[in-house]
Amino acid sequence: MLPRRFARLLAACAVAAAVAATPSIGRTQTPPQIVIGATVAQRQEAARTLIPLLKDVRTHAQPGATVKPGTVPNSPFAGTQTTLFAFTLSKRSVPVDLRVVTAMNRLLDWNIGASGHDDLAQLFDKWLVELEARSTGAMRLSGGGLCDVNCVVKRMTTLDETWGSSPRNRADVRDELLLDALKVAVLEK
Repeated sequence: MLPRRFARLLAACAVAAAVAATPSIGRTQTPPQIVIGATVAQRQEAARTLIPLLKDVRTHAQPGATVKPGTVPNSPFAGTQTTLFAFTLSKRSVPVDLRVVTAMNRLLDWNIGASGHDDLAQLFDKWLVELEARSTGAMRLSGGGLCDVNCVVKRMTTLDETWGSSPRNRADVRDELLLDALKVAVLEK
């Protein structure tokens, strides 16, 4: 059996360790850093390239119906298309959080490089970190390595077969990935 003073000392150390391990409410968190080194100029160039992609993403975030050109299979009798018009009607089943839409609109209105918008720069950095993680995951699946900022920009702007077998749906898949990464950047703290 442990002496009483030693047991109290152990209990006090355990309490102190638990308090030190829990995050403080008043403690400010530093913004996430991009793992693969990126200069300010590289991040600004990435912002100038990636943020305009959010214009198409904004249409995916709207809860209303979407109408797009569609296709139908060839007729078994004629062997060719016999349909004059084909379209696809779809509606987003899960509404996007208003905070995400607001953040998207703020990023689209952002004057990149202007002083006084550190909160938007931090939001963009969080979004870029999420895109970097997802791009690195895709690169590893295809046998590649880590993905830096230039790799993220190239992957998001090049709609090749890594986005799907149908060229028609590649932009939609990319836009959903951009939206999901923005959701994580905005909603996770």
